[in-house]
Amino acid sequence: MRPVRMTIAVGFLALVATGCSGGETVASTTTTTVPFTTTSVAATTSTTTSTTTTTTVPPSLGATSTIFRVQQDLAALGFFDGQIDGIAGEETQKALKAFQTQQGLEADGEFGPKTDAALYPLLMKNKAYVESLQEDLTEAGLYTGPIDGSYGKGTKAAVEKLQESCDIEKTGNIDIATRICLDEAI
Repeated sequence: MRPVRMTIAVGFLALVATGCSGGETVASTTTTTVPFTTTSVAATTSTTTSTTTTTTVPPSLGATSTIFRVQQDLAALGFFDGQIDGIAGEETQKALKAFQTQQGLEADGEFGPKTDAALYPLLMKNKAYVESLQEDLTEAGLYTGPIDGSYGKGTKAAVEKLQESCDIEKTGNIDIATRICLDEAI
């Protein structure tokens, strides 16, 4: 699976009312490519507002949910300290690049399968993260063991139950699809 890029095209035609600036017509078009974002940009004049957003997202994972979860995960590991908003802005890309560099990956600032494969094993070793995961699994009715921060057999079995309920391959790993499935389950 290749990282998905989304293009946001914002165009507007602002007509200045007769008597203001001699009735001139002002036109502007901007195109920006940003990985995994669903940002809308509004162009406003004194009398007209127009917003156009074009996005392509993976069919099974909403881009906003993916980036929201990635921001939370990077924050848990100390790579992201910005606003967790589901938008892959500069701070998110910077955090991804720092993580990718530390893991010996191509530091492109985009979240994809290789970055996920490097991310979830670290999350599974992070005591505070696993405690939170265990609490969420308990809330979802999938885990009855102790909240101890240990990713042991009971936690793995609960994750596999979650994966089965979401039609995800039962690996016991908390990859991005599993993490988003859990977010939706609670």
